[in-house]
Amino acid sequence: MSAGSTDKQKEDRGGYSSVCKKIVAMSDSIRYAGAINRYGRTMSGFIHPGTTPMLGREQTKNEFFLLSAMINMRRETEANIGSLEHVVIRHQKVKIVLIPHKDMSYYVSIDGTEPNYMRIVGDVKKIIDDS
Repeated sequence: MSAGSTDKQKEDRGGYSSVCKKIVAMSDSIRYAGAINRYGRTMSGFIHPGTTPMLGREQTKNEFFLLSAMINMRRETEANIGSLEHVVIRHQKVKIVLIPHKDMSYYVSIDGTEPNYMRIVGDVKKIIDDS
């Protein structure tokens, strides 16, 4: 790998970090924001200060891989049904939002008791689109 490639990767990760930090800072209801690549690898991710993770390392790795695979498979249908805007997965304790953006996806977890989570989803999408 050339030095230029390494510099580009660092720059890209810095951009993802900036977006993830903005997302986490926008609401106390946001537990985590991360950018994952098409293989489910975390390029950047931040936990809201004071938040205890719900998943262990291996569970998180599996979750990201599974959701990345789903997003990649959905891309095959975009020509017929349009681009995927976002996915919301509702659990009792947490709501997970997956937002595809270019060749990455942003994974955002929101506290399960947040009643206005769709407003948060809209605000998160604005941050991502402005990046």
